[in-house]
Amino acid sequence: MRDEQVRRYARHILLPDVGGLGQTALLVATGRVDVSERAGLIAACYLAAGGTGTIVAAHAGEAELTTLGAFNPDAKIVKESPPDVRPIPVAIPEPPPWWLDTAGDETALAFWRGGIAAVRWMAPIANR
Repeated sequence: MRDEQVRRYARHILLPDVGGLGQTALLVATGRVDVSERAGLIAACYLAAGGTGTIVAAHAGEAELTTLGAFNPDAKIVKESPPDVRPIPVAIPEPPPWWLDTAGDETALAFWRGGIAAVRWMAPIANR
């Protein structure tokens, strides 16, 4: 990692479950996220901010690509994966059965689903 990357990811590197090797693994990883719904876009934002090297943002428009690119200069945001790369898909969970479907909760639910998806995707890569 470059010096500016060490500074950017210092909090991740200090985590015993991530460390320098885990952060390096994230920097070279490629994930595929369907950003057609809010939870997918939020998951992609978390992946970009967390230092995922390449994010394939399926169904992304120019606005989504620009937004995701602004989160991290290290993250490469593309609409289609390169032919020689097999991205790891990010699975967006269904709403939990205990979630009460009330008006106005759509944003909170999208953040919950997107956050869970990002953590479930990043953890096995960083903990290898």
